[in-house]
Amino acid sequence: MTEAVAGEQVKTVVVGEHARSAPVRLSAEGRSALFAVADDKVKVLATADPQTVVLETTSWVGSISVPGLQIRITPAAPMHSLFAMLAGLGDEVVWGQGTSGFASDELLDGSALAVLRAIEAATRRGLLHGYQSRQEPLATIRGRLLVEEIARRPWTAAQPECRYDDFTADIEENRVLAAAVRVILTGHGLSPPTRRRAVELLARFEGVGSPSAAERAPDIVITRLNEHYEQALDLARLALDGFAIRHEEGVQQAHAFLLDVEYVFLRFVAGELRSRLWPGLRVEQTEQLAPGESSGVQANADVLVSGPRGPVLVLGTCYHLGTPDAVTSDVTARALQRSAMPPSFGAMTGTRSRGAAASAMTAIANDAATFFPVVVQASSLGLANALVVYAHAARRPASRIRMPGTGTVVHARHIDLEQTWPEIQQQLDSLANTVRRLAT
Repeated sequence: MTEAVAGEQVKTVVVGEHARSAPVRLSAEGRSALFAVADDKVKVLATADPQTVVLETTSWVGSISVPGLQIRITPAAPMHSLFAMLAGLGDEVVWGQGTSGFASDELLDGSALAVLRAIEAATRRGLLHGYQSRQEPLATIRGRLLVEEIARRPWTAAQPECRYDDFTADIEENRVLAAAVRVILTGHGLSPPTRRRAVELLARFEGVGSPSAAERAPDIVITRLNEHYEQALDLARLALDGFAIRHEEGVQQAHAFLLDVEYVFLRFVAGELRSRLWPGLRVEQTEQLAPGESSGVQANADVLVSGPRGPVLVLGTCYHLGTPDAVTSDVTARALQRSAMPPSFGAMTGTRSRGAAASAMTAIANDAATFFPVVVQASSLGLANALVVYAHAARRPASRIRMPGTGTVVHARHIDLEQTWPEIQQQLDSLANTVRRLAT
């Protein structure tokens, strides 16, 4: 598809997540701008023609605009499911059957609206206030008078330096939320109602500054005082990560709105399980876990389920489970053939063709790569069970897999995002029951 913008022919390429596009002709300026904004979110693969590239997408969906090219990356999940996962909108979303395509502005506008609604809800009773230490020259003494500053600079005695604690709304939580609203307003393609809503919401943050780079990181401690901000802060960081990816250098300009559906699915599963399992079990998104001081292996725990006496289950999420046609080396395939296959994967019979056997070996390798982190995490914590929750898979793994060489059993559960909201809720209820059973 090609459209004219300000006299320039702009080609539109539509590609799904975790897919490759057809070869696309792109100028040197366009390639430079694309490299600047795509980073590792969209891979740009070279071809035999220097003017032609192939785009390989990941779990990031949305739109990228570079000179001469508009890229639209469509999600595998229906739009209503994506928005419900994003902000927990549930029945407030118009649910329908089937999946349809979308324009880039629909994804941007819907995602922006979800973030704005979460910030509105968090600040409806007023902004959170806190004490901030300040030091400044004042005509009226406030707080502690810094006598040493007067002794060092006596000419400032008319307005001496004072240090005091100010009870203010200009705190890091509000700075993050305000920054998210500001970057949403920079998005291309917002509908007039959404833009008006963002402008009205930004007025609540009068006097709130911009966050530092450190404050944008997910290190704000959630307490009983700011727990009503938790979901809004989480979505605000998504907005800061994806809504305002820009590059401007001379005549090269690029803009992107990208959303990581892998992380959206993770926080959706964690949040839904947290609400169902509390207070008997605690569900937390976790940081890195080291299997042991003597081991150099590091593992990322997606979700850790804990009981009164400590961790009871490690849970990993995978929005898009590796497809059987993913690249696997011959060395890996031969190693897998020599190893003892888990019975749940099915036995390899001599009647199968070499092509079918190779495809099965590749599929097993993909599953093993997905399950490896949770196996390492479970082993490091001395747990017998681990759980993987996934949304999409070209080849579904067995629901119960005993990993060779370990004492860990990996359980796999599928969440079908094509279903209606009540049906998804039933799946989540069943998942919560599975977690309770494995945690005992």
